[in-house]
Amino acid sequence: MISDQKQNIKTPSEFKETLQNVMRGIYELFELTKEHDLSPIGENGARRYCERKTCFQVSAQYERPSEFLQTLLDIIRVNFEPAILGTFFLNSNMCFLYDDIPEPPFQLAYASITSKQDKKFEAFWTEDVIPHIKKCGYVIEDASAVYAAVSTGEERYDIDFAVEVSNMLSSGFSPDEAICLLKASILGKESQPIKEVHSGYCLDSALGRAIRVSLWIFMEDHDCVLQ
Repeated sequence: MISDQKQNIKTPSEFKETLQNVMRGIYELFELTKEHDLSPIGENGARRYCERKTCFQVSAQYERPSEFLQTLLDIIRVNFEPAILGTFFLNSNMCFLYDDIPEPPFQLAYASITSKQDKKFEAFWTEDVIPHIKKCGYVIEDASAVYAAVSTGEERYDIDFAVEVSNMLSSGFSPDEAICLLKASILGKESQPIKEVHSGYCLDSALGRAIRVSLWIFMEDHDCVLQ
């Protein structure tokens, strides 16, 4: 007999409904952020789909579909990462992202790239990440906000690693900014420190001593925030 401890799904019907809602939401997110629209009729005249695209079709509407999927997974992961390194990072603070979503139409740029083992973050950022972003065709000067989910393995995953990344990206809050942010949250004030770059951290043992950076970048006509 299965023990009660192992029966963690107490209400299967709610589990099913919630899972369906999650998948439906991801599907809709793909449709909202797609870079091109898959026509129901192919170039050879064959019908690709009837009323609704399949999941693999909706996720293929990007120039780099696997890379978009990785960035999405890491943006979700950084919000739910259980082994957090601090309170004022992007971890469990998706409000930092929600609050900066522009009102007018904008481009959601994305990138995900993994370093070689033991490469320093500063070198990885300047030698690999920035050139990759430019290769993707993104105009850095148009970035109004940047969200970086930075992952590494157990050996490098500590507060020193977070400080190294934060210093390079200018993404961390100073002690005074952290206090102001906390006060604003407690008092329910809208006025709080503003950051154009937010970073969060994930523990991924499969990376070893390599680093993976996944980025969401809001592209508008604003001053440059990436160097």
